[in-house]
Amino acid sequence: MNVMKAGKRYAAWTAGIVSLSMAFAMSGCASKYGPADAVTYVESVLDASYRAEFEEYMQLTDSTPEEAQAMYQQNIENVMSGVGIDSAGLSDELSGQYREIAPRLLALAKYEVTEAEREDNGFAVRVAIEPFEGYLGLEDDLVSALEEDAAGMTEMPDDLTVNEIVYQNMLEILQQKIDKPVYGDPEEYTIHVTEGNDRVYEIPKEELIELDYALFPAG
Repeated sequence: MNVMKAGKRYAAWTAGIVSLSMAFAMSGCASKYGPADAVTYVESVLDASYRAEFEEYMQLTDSTPEEAQAMYQQNIENVMSGVGIDSAGLSDELSGQYREIAPRLLALAKYEVTEAEREDNGFAVRVAIEPFEGYLGLEDDLVSALEEDAAGMTEMPDDLTVNEIVYQNMLEILQQKIDKPVYGDPEEYTIHVTEGNDRVYEIPKEELIELDYALFPAG
């Protein structure tokens, strides 16, 4: 396997690094529901998903601590899957380092739930976001780092060693971007809280995934 081709391939995988991080347990019940409740609900969902802050989410959704923690842990697994850790055959040490930074990646989500307006079947909730730009240009950064490594190689390593080299470089780049995060211009996003049967309110999973991509654009 060519080291440079491997670098481009693995960098591309990060585009979906947290793309499914919020598609879990998104329903809440209320006998009387108003705009302020919708704002609180969306805020609690995002805080639980990105910041591991569960108290309000558990109250609004009647979730147990175990259920809330399991939801967040699944988010961590989605980060690992998005980076391609499971299929790369990495060492336990390097895989563990990625698992350690996954919560820090999720916590980079920058958002503020501002207001809600009543609609026919629920509420339109405004979320002000600032997109994290750490994934933009990541492929170029990785390829540049690998070019430096490749220049000092006297023979071609095997595929597992290539994987280790690629992911070690990508980890170092991600750590730098986490330590000094850069954000884009503020944007406004709308999340719909819809009323279903038995006055159960929920957020469409597709909108949460779209919000995730808006918070963590890649390219």
